[in-house]
Amino acid sequence: MIREEYIFLDVDVASKEQLLDFVSEKALKMGITDNKEGLKSDFLKREAEYSTGLQNEFAIPHAKSEYAKETAVFFVKCKNPLDWETMDDTKVKYVFALIVPTEKAGNEHLIMISKLATSLLEDEFKDTVKSSTDKSMLKEYILKIMKEDN
Repeated sequence: MIREEYIFLDVDVASKEQLLDFVSEKALKMGITDNKEGLKSDFLKREAEYSTGLQNEFAIPHAKSEYAKETAVFFVKCKNPLDWETMDDTKVKYVFALIVPTEKAGNEHLIMISKLATSLLEDEFKDTVKSSTDKSMLKEYILKIMKEDN
């Protein structure tokens, strides 16, 4: 689901589209997809339906995609705030990108999104994620939160 190599800190992108391109490119390089443009298109289609921007500088873009070979959660901390339609009209700097194969897209991705969204209501979670510079610690922390029963 989330691995240390799926965590990217200080990523220099200028827009939501560039961020989704970055995520899709990394997914291609890591074998999570074999079609970067198809995956990116699925992210953009989802964003067009309803923005995945939340509040406090967070967004959870997600793609149910026939181009995804496995479920993955990427965390991207952006160097600069991005324009993104959010609930509190803030820009986005912290992104959890969920990639889910279409055939596994029953409740799995909804549970993952729900856990992340619920966690993002907790100050401790937000503060830990925002301030962390240790990929290994961050991965373990996120995995622990994702496995907890809420």
